[in-house]
Amino acid sequence: MSQTPHNQTPYVDRDAHFAKLEELAGVAVSIETLFKTEPNRIDNFVMREGPLRADFSKQQISAAARDALLSMAAGCQLDEWRAKLFAGETVNTSEDRAVLHMALRGVGGTHDIQKDVEAMRKKIVKFANRIRKDGVFKNIVHIGIGGSDLGPRLVADAFEASAEQALTLRFAENVDGASVNDAVKGLDPKETLAIVVSKSFGTQETKMNGNAVRAWLTEALGDKAGDHMLAVTANRDGAQEFGIPASQIFDFWDWVGGRYSVWSAVGLSLQIAYGPKVFAEFLKGAKRMDEHFRDQPLAENLPVMLAMVGVWNRNALGFTSQAVIPYARRLRKFSAFLQQLEMESNGKRITRDGKEAGLTCPIIWGDEGTNGQHAFFQWLHQGTPGAPVDFVAVLKDHEDRADHHRALLANCFAQSEALMLGKPEWKVREDLGERDDVDTLAPQKTFPGNRPSTTITLDELSPFALGHLIALYEHKVFVQGVIWNVNSFDQWGVELGKVLATTILSEIENGDAGDHDASTAALMALLK
Repeated sequence: MSQTPHNQTPYVDRDAHFAKLEELAGVAVSIETLFKTEPNRIDNFVMREGPLRADFSKQQISAAARDALLSMAAGCQLDEWRAKLFAGETVNTSEDRAVLHMALRGVGGTHDIQKDVEAMRKKIVKFANRIRKDGVFKNIVHIGIGGSDLGPRLVADAFEASAEQALTLRFAENVDGASVNDAVKGLDPKETLAIVVSKSFGTQETKMNGNAVRAWLTEALGDKAGDHMLAVTANRDGAQEFGIPASQIFDFWDWVGGRYSVWSAVGLSLQIAYGPKVFAEFLKGAKRMDEHFRDQPLAENLPVMLAMVGVWNRNALGFTSQAVIPYARRLRKFSAFLQQLEMESNGKRITRDGKEAGLTCPIIWGDEGTNGQHAFFQWLHQGTPGAPVDFVAVLKDHEDRADHHRALLANCFAQSEALMLGKPEWKVREDLGERDDVDTLAPQKTFPGNRPSTTITLDELSPFALGHLIALYEHKVFVQGVIWNVNSFDQWGVELGKVLATTILSEIENGDAGDHDASTAALMALLK
């Protein structure tokens, strides 16, 4: 393993690798042609791991381009970086931290870290089982934002597919008063447990919502309101200053990034609402993907392939965005979850060396299918420049509506085919026949096709499969960070707006006129 200090990056000639990708992109043929010239394309571009199958064959990547991408991954020392990650070495160089969220799933970390994780897990399991058995609390209000909200919210939706005995789980995330109002609407305070989740316990939105829920509880319960509030944090002192007793605080650690924290005590509300056994299966699914990523060679490694396809689309083909479309309503938050995971991790313009980076993370966006077909799919099919799509589908029907499920999957599979094949102008003209306006109308009804997509299918939407899927994308982010030479585990870009918001709020509340640009000053004056 390289002995380069963790605050320096070993020299890698990335320019040569990117130049090779650009050369191959310049001679790329259509996806449809690749299917004709590469008879083993399905065998070479479809990968399966556990309950997950990923079909990359509809990407505009030839066998030669795939080999160049794998060569690039090796040349950028991905093997060495991967070893550092799992060994618990400092890969978050700007904050001088290891990155050990895999330890929450039982992979990596020192003996002491695993002891801490196991102790916290046992504490949570015991507590969650007691709450579920006692039956006093029937409602959980989870208060958090960002990673303290998106992960638990996504998982809660998905757990509903197989939940047998679930408590009511609500979320309050936005500082907009509607968020907390919706969270507590119709709930009985005597049957409600509030969990305030904040790594730093300094997040404005979370503290305001926590205070609002505490006031709601106090109005109904008086002094007993405190018995209905818990905290999950890496800042125990901050939680106690907020008014949460030490015995009602569940810890996680500074080596757990917020967007990677659902596996930790941040998932306490999930364990109470759905049961620790369900959550344990979720952890097992992620652990299996961790082991696959750690142990498999680059050419047979699913997260590596997913990541390098993204590098090809971004850096060789020049796409500016990536759509993620889950054809599963219970994964409807997946696109939003990935927006934070990918864009907060790799949305960087400066490398680990403090230099200007090239093209890094594309815009991540999407919505559930089939809703998107009646909205932005027009742009995907005929807009400029279009975007690669990750389709995510579940093969098993969990809703006891087989006809609905067949129609859902038919739409998913049809869209990927339509994006690839398009509809040529000669075919449009043939369909239109002899019309006076054919020269005007035919180009408008032509679909260019050759628009790339990946289709990921899960055998079922089990907690295990969900953990498998989320961990896949976590490791994709890490791989792309290595290729682009950015630190995927800090988020300095989040801070400036938060600092200015605190200043402006103080000035609004105190009636002060601070030093601002004319536009901001005029906006603040609207509140006087």
